[in-house]
Parts: sequence; C-alpha cells; structure tokens
Amino acid sequence: MNEKSLIFSLFSKFLEDEKDDISPEESGTDKKESETEDGGTSKDGAGDAQSRGRTGDAQHYGKAEDAQFYGKAEDPQHRKEGRGLADDGHDHRVETVEDWNEAEQKRRIQQERELLGEAAVLDDSEGKDLLVLNETDREEVSSDAEEPDMDAHAELMVSDDKMEVSMMLYGPRGRGADISIEMVREALEGKGICFGINEEKIGAMVREGQYLQMAIIAKGQPPLNGDDGHIKDYFPRKPQIKYASKGNGGIDFKSMNLIHNVKKGDVVCEISMPTEPEDGMDVFGQPVRGKNGTMPPIPQGKNIVYSPERDKLLTACEGNLTFRSGRFHVENVFSVSGNVDNSIGNIDFTGSVMVHGDVLEGYSVTAKGDITVMGIVEGAHLKAGGDILLHKGMRGMKSGVLEAEGDITAKFLEDCSIFVKNNIQAEYIINSEVSCGHNLTLIGKRGALIGGNCSVYNCMNVKAVGAPSHITTAITLGLTPQLLEEMGALGKELLMLSRKLTEINKDISYLSGKLKEGTITPSQRDRLAKLKLEAPINTLKEKKLKQQAAELSKKLREVGKSRLTAREVYPGTVINIGDCKMSITKKEDSCSFYYLDGEIRKGIR
Repeated sequence: MNEKSLIFSLFSKFLEDEKDDISPEESGTDKKESETEDGGTSKDGAGDAQSRGRTGDAQHYGKAEDAQFYGKAEDPQHRKEGRGLADDGHDHRVETVEDWNEAEQKRRIQQERELLGEAAVLDDSEGKDLLVLNETDREEVSSDAEEPDMDAHAELMVSDDKMEVSMMLYGPRGRGADISIEMVREALEGKGICFGINEEKIGAMVREGQYLQMAIIAKGQPPLNGDDGHIKDYFPRKPQIKYASKGNGGIDFKSMNLIHNVKKGDVVCEISMPTEPEDGMDVFGQPVRGKNGTMPPIPQGKNIVYSPERDKLLTACEGNLTFRSGRFHVENVFSVSGNVDNSIGNIDFTGSVMVHGDVLEGYSVTAKGDITVMGIVEGAHLKAGGDILLHKGMRGMKSGVLEAEGDITAKFLEDCSIFVKNNIQAEYIINSEVSCGHNLTLIGKRGALIGGNCSVYNCMNVKAVGAPSHITTAITLGLTPQLLEEMGALGKELLMLSRKLTEINKDISYLSGKLKEGTITPSQRDRLAKLKLEAPINTLKEKKLKQQAAELSKKLREVGKSRLTAREVYPGTVINIGDCKMSITKKEDSCSFYYLDGEIRKGIR
C-alpha cells in the first residue's frame, strides 16, 4: 500500500466516526420536519438522496447513510423558511449543529482533496457535496510506488575560517551500497581537503554506520601569535605616600616620601620586546599567518636615556623621578604649587626645590641644590646644598633654622638660627643666632641687626646695630661657631691619632725584638705584619690633619681683615674681634670697627 492509499483509508475511517456521532433523534427530527413542510416532495427528495448515497459514495465509505450525513435536499422555499431568512434576504437565525456539521464536512473534503491530489466534483443538484475519484487515481492510490536505488554518501561542511571540517553520513536507499572509507576520501579530495584529517574518527563513523550524526573529522593547525612586549617598572607611576618612622617607634605624618630621588644611571624600567609569530595551516593546506606581538609605548621622557644593550631606561642625571603624560622624567627642580603642609609633607630632594607658597611650622625642606620660597617661612627647617632664597623672609618662632652651603638671601629674618658658609643678604635680622662664613650685608630701608648673636668671619656692612632701647646685640668678627667647632673636632682627632700611633710604634718595637730573639709566635708574627702596614697609613692621616689645623690657625690670624661698618651703633652692642672685646656705651654714628695691633679700633665709615 502506498502513501496515498494509507492516507485515504485513514481519512475515510475518520469520516465514518464523525458520521456515527450524529444521534438518530436528530436525524429523525430533521426528516419529520421535512415531511411536514414539503409533503411528499421532501420525502421523495430524501429517498433519491439516500438512493444516490447507496449507489455512489456509500459504496466507498461502506455505509448507506452517508448521503444523509452530507446533508438534505431542500427546495429554495424550504431553505428560506427553515433557515429563518427575513424579507430583506438576511439570515437572522443562530447557526445550528447541522449547519456547523455541513461546513465542517466541506472543509474536510477539501483537506482530503489536497492530501490525495484527487479531482473533486461538487454536485449541487441535490444540495450535497460529493467526492468523485476517477478510476486512474484509485489505481495510483492502491499501487505501491517503488523507491529508486541510491548509494550512501557523505556531506562535508567547512567552517568559515577553514579550520574545521564537519561530516554527516547519509544511508543508502533501496539496493544502494553502504558508506565506505573510499567514499569519504573521494568526498574530501573533491573538496580539496588535505590537512588535519582525523582518520580514526572517519573509520569509526564508517564502521559503526553513524548515519545522520554530525562530527568534526578534520582540523587545521591554528597559528601562534607573537607575545606582546611589556614594560617592567622599577618606580611607581602614581605618587604613593609612605610615612616615615620616628625614633620612638611612632609615625612621622609630616614625612610622606612623595619624592623619588634618583642618581645618574639608575634603572627606571626594563623593556621586553614582542616576539615573532608562528604560522599555522588550514584544512586546505594553505598557511595561516599569525599576528605580530604589539609593543606598548616606551615611557622615555626628559633626562631619561635608553640602553639598547640592556633593554632598559636609565636616568641621565640626579633629580626627582616623576611620571606624567605617559612618560618618566627626571626633574632637577621639585616644584610645589602651594604650601608645604600636610598635603605635601617634608621634602628631601637631590636637586633644587621651588615652593610657590609658604612653608608652615614644623615642616622641613632639604635639597642638595637650591631652595626657593615665594611665600613666608614659619618655624620650619630649611637645609640646602646650594643657596636659600626667601622672597618674603622667615618668621622663625624661636624654632626655625636655615642652613646653606652657599648664600642666604631674604627680605627679613626673625627669631631663627642661621648657618651659612658664604654670604647673607637681607633687609633686617632680629633676635636671631647668625653664623656667616663670609660677608653679611643688610640693605634696604632698615638694614638693621637687632638683638641676638651674630658671627661673621669676614666683613659686616649694615645701617644699624642694636636699637635705641639698648637691646643686647653681640657681634663676633673673624670667627664663626662652625670654625670653632671645626677646630675643636680637628684637635680631638689629632690627639686620638697621635695616641694610636704611639701605641703602634711601641707594639712594633716589642714584637721586632722578639723576632730578633727568635721567640716570636706565629700569631705575634701576623700581628707585627699588620702593625707595620697600619703605621704608615696613620702617619699619613696625621700629616693631613696637621695641615688642616695649620690652615685654620692661619684663618684665625687673619682677623685683621675683618671689619664692621655701620651708620649707627647703639649702646648694648658688644663687639668681639679675635681675642679682643669692646662694649658700646654710647651711640656711634658712621663708624667702623677693626682689629689692629692686638686691639679693636674704631674708624670712620
């Protein structure tokens, strides 16, 4: 039985079941109504329809009542009255079960026609729908169509990137041949697939007959991309606060170590170059190019040099290492845009420092270069390997300290301690401890030195010394505290070295005697050899120290070059030059003081 015969028989059985669902009462009622309204005519019509059902479609469906199931034959007048048509010709009656069954029957006949592909003839002479099948179609439905023979085959699908091949096997039809490895190989060759073929997978699929199952049977060799280059930093790129520790174990919150001091030749970062890629191959045997590794930008900035031999960035000078705009820089000047306060902390820099604001009390600024402050310096500590320039001056609050290896220049200096190797220049100095290694000059509107102690090695040129209130002001010329301290330290070192040399010479003499006698032990022999090496070294040190002492003594003898020049010197002023001392008891005008013939003399300015 072919597919059409099977579908037709199943559909016929379905129609019979639907017809049996109509109750006898409904069928009898319809017949009685027809006889009442139409008399014998309706009855004859029903009989004719029944007769046609038995001789026509009833033969195929197997029941004589099919004609009744398909509907009754009614004349137009009966339809009009039975269906409730009004004079206007419109149907105002609610749809009945019979009407629904009639419409449903037509729909099913149409479906059967579409399924079977048969010719349908609609007979409207009695108001019924009849399905008429021609004899040729009935033979086609009942006959079994033979399927054509077809061998099994393999369908191959290549991925878009040509790196994978998937295969699905389709089984044979009729008397076709089963799949074989040769068939798969022919399919692969036909596609041009020649690389990465999984022979084991193909063999398993063929042996097991894995039809209608998708599997990957070939893979290409993916390329190996080159590794990206990278940079290893030895310094942080963002400022990191690291508080220093105090001697008592506490934390110094004023020392945040925001400056990265570097020396020339320090390694800033290490550079790793990108590597070359390795090519791959697709399933067609074509090379697949790998991607080259990328190199991040090298952060080489100001005063940074690249060493190709070491693949590193090195500093070209001393300074503060900073990172900005994607590059490392070494700055010779550390600039503070605001104040030196708790937002910056203490500063310790190998270069110069520029402070655009103030330096607040309790903070320190240390630089190997110069220190420049545009604002006020309060009770802070400034120490410079070069010069100190204070545009507004210092209000020391009895705790401020200035130390400079070069010069100190300020508008004013109050209540502070000042230690400078070279020169001091200011408008006035009040109640301060001053030690100047060369010249002190007070100029400007006031140009006064009032109160405190001031030691100047060379010359002092001011407008006024002291005050009308006779405040005590001590001045020492030709000698400074640093010079005295240096002389004291030098004397102590010479004394200790002289004693050490004396002991060494004694030990050498004793051990040399034992050596001559032949009673010296091996350890004593080693001791004698070490002492003979130490003796000349310490002798050379002693010689250098004596030379330094001689130079200091010469400086002390040159006090005659020291001089104090002032327009006004008030009582309360004490002047010391060399080993001489002079107290001013009355105001002196336009005068100078110097050392001559073992005494302090007064001259004209």
